[in-house]
Amino acid sequence: MSYEILGVDMYHILSWFIVYSFLGWIWESCYVSVKNKRWVNRGFVNGPFVTIYGVGAVAVYVILKPLTGRILELYFAGVAVATILEYITGVLMEAIFHTNWWDYSDKKYNFQGKICLGSSLAWGFFTLLLFYIFQPLVSTFVDWIPRSTGTILLYVWLAYYVVDFSFSAAAAFDLRSKLQKLDSVVDEFQESFQNSKLYETVEEFREKAELYRPEFADNKLKEYLDSRREKFHEALERLEDSELQEKREAFMERYDEFERRYLEVKNSIRHISRRQMKAYPNLISKAERLRKLKEKKKK
Repeated sequence: MSYEILGVDMYHILSWFIVYSFLGWIWESCYVSVKNKRWVNRGFVNGPFVTIYGVGAVAVYVILKPLTGRILELYFAGVAVATILEYITGVLMEAIFHTNWWDYSDKKYNFQGKICLGSSLAWGFFTLLLFYIFQPLVSTFVDWIPRSTGTILLYVWLAYYVVDFSFSAAAAFDLRSKLQKLDSVVDEFQESFQNSKLYETVEEFREKAELYRPEFADNKLKEYLDSRREKFHEALERLEDSELQEKREAFMERYDEFERRYLEVKNSIRHISRRQMKAYPNLISKAERLRKLKEKKKK
């Protein structure tokens, strides 16, 4: 615990990391819960910690500590360092899990959907809050705990966190596999209607179905798929093409097979992975993000 990084010992680095991860969890969970009008346990791990806040806050403070007192320089340096950390995290998450856990693609001045100008400017203000409000309070709290007691608590927490992170990482790998299977099922269904008058109906279904992916804990996805079955049937009824009319029954059988396979994959997703989907409702596979970008460029 006496090892130092840029003049700060590991005891304080880890202690600050825990506090900021917890504060980040409170902020993220409350913000997303209010936004979605239901409780959301935010974060990659199951416990009340959002790791990126802990890493980001400690890294920004330790790196930019020499700029303390120089507000303007501190702001722009905070924008740069936090944006780089956010981008690196996004790249690593995509490379390791083949999924995107957040997406700024719909924001102005974004880069690869991983960072955007609005978010970067906000990081600068958060940096000022970190230095002049949060860090003095967090530092005082950590130093208030006797060093011997704090060291024991750190080791206990580290053991817990390693176990929690390991289970969460395993769940994320499993989720990567399941999202790829879901994409594959939809791809096959959509391709079977390529160059037909039903293609637009299937494309519309694909876009809306994604909204129900986070609802793995209830029956909303099943209800939606059943409602789309009726819409699909109505679309077939309206077709004037006699050849397609004759294939109506075959088309409906194809849809039933698609729904069966889609729900089968959905129901096989583990509880931890479902929590991660709810925690990050914009989470999509890397392949799906690239497909959406391709469609956006076409339009």
